[in-house]
Amino acid sequence: MRRFSNGIITLHRITGTIVSLFFAMWFLTGLVLIYHGYPGVEDADLNRHRENLPDSLPALQAMLDRLPGDVMPTQVSLRQFQGQTLFSLGNRDTSFTFCPDPSEPVRPVDWQTVESVARRWVNAEPVRVDTLYKRAQWILYSSYDSKLPIYRLSYDDPAHHEIFISQRDAEVQQFTDLRSRRWAYFGAIPHKFYIPAIRGDADKWKVWITVGGIFCIIAALTGLYTGIYRLVQRHRRQKGWGTPYRKRVYRWHHVAGLVFGLFMLAWGISGAMSMQRIPTWLVPMQGDYFFSSSKMWDKRRDLPLAEWKLDYRLLKQAWPELKEVEWMHFGAVPAYRIVEGENERYVDARGPVPVELTIPETEVAAGVRRINGDDAVFRIEEMDHYDDYYLSRWNTLTLPVYKVTVDDADGQVYYVNPKTGHVRYLTRNKMVKKWVFSGIHYLNIRWLIERPVLWTIAIWTLCLGGAFVSLTGVVLGIRFIRRQFRRFGRKGKFLQD
Repeated sequence: MRRFSNGIITLHRITGTIVSLFFAMWFLTGLVLIYHGYPGVEDADLNRHRENLPDSLPALQAMLDRLPGDVMPTQVSLRQFQGQTLFSLGNRDTSFTFCPDPSEPVRPVDWQTVESVARRWVNAEPVRVDTLYKRAQWILYSSYDSKLPIYRLSYDDPAHHEIFISQRDAEVQQFTDLRSRRWAYFGAIPHKFYIPAIRGDADKWKVWITVGGIFCIIAALTGLYTGIYRLVQRHRRQKGWGTPYRKRVYRWHHVAGLVFGLFMLAWGISGAMSMQRIPTWLVPMQGDYFFSSSKMWDKRRDLPLAEWKLDYRLLKQAWPELKEVEWMHFGAVPAYRIVEGENERYVDARGPVPVELTIPETEVAAGVRRINGDDAVFRIEEMDHYDDYYLSRWNTLTLPVYKVTVDDADGQVYYVNPKTGHVRYLTRNKMVKKWVFSGIHYLNIRWLIERPVLWTIAIWTLCLGGAFVSLTGVVLGIRFIRRQFRRFGRKGKFLQD
């Protein structure tokens, strides 16, 4: 037993020395990340800078008549770009973009287009322009690949903005300022390993995150064992409870480790599992892990355009700052997705006047049967409050929603937003992942989320406590390394107490 305990203590010294600085970084940058995330372009910002549609708009039929006779349109959208009203019509095989005036060609995207778009965001001349042909800092996600090459325009204005615009379609991909970039270097970049050499390769990034979490698990688990073992040893020798260490740093590390060690172990587990699924041998799952809301709304089936009873031109009268219109449907319910001002809305297209969309419960039920079969047993309820799995610390999730509980082996649950058609999909396997990852990592627990002051106190206490354990571990790790080198110089042996 003593040999086993000495082995655990040695393993803790080694792993603790390796990861204590990383663990400290993880806790401290996590606090920054709560308040300052990785820079990104908000949908509201993108919408705000789009061009308004004109008051006079052509009839849809006039645009349909310009399509080749063998094209049956199933996809229709409308936007204003470069001062032109652009209709995009087509199907899954082909698409066409028209201006209302047949004699007016669609203007190509060129450098003048990019300059014009950039001017809408920053009213200044760029001091530097770079052309990026691969992902770099601030554009690290794989979704940017289809937008390359991307221009990076840097400005010397008071905020030191940088704007990233795709050369392909002149769409803004990223928008940062000096303040957001600085906070990212102290928060998201080290915490999430958002470094181009790592994050640029998703598989490599996942390995880094997982291995880092595993080392933290080992260090925390062996640390808990060591702390309890030392405590029990002292009790047996002196018949009292207390830390056996006399040196200040050792005492601090021991006591703080006993207090916060279990949490550090849990956080290590959540970090390691952040990029991993719960194994199906542990929590069985028969269906697909990922879910697309298009399955719920039968997006592969095309509704005839005649189903859109509402003339789209009335949308401009109802929302003067109308910027985009897209024809879409939710099952058998035709709708318009519109952008007006900085907002995105969905409008019911079944009636003669514009009203915001509310998907009926019957259509949700039809969607569930479409996925699970006509014999599926399920229950639908309208939920007007957050629960353990439909939860937002910033209250960004819309209420009310339909909650659909399916009686099947996977324990499927769907949260369906009747205003947007967005579907959140869970199974028992994914529910366990919620607790293992976000429940632990972000304290994403309803009881705490509903009490924001307590949530803030809890997260700060735990993060600072974990950082204190880690920083004292850094000091002890440095001393351990020095001690080993001195002994190696004398005896040629490492890893002696």
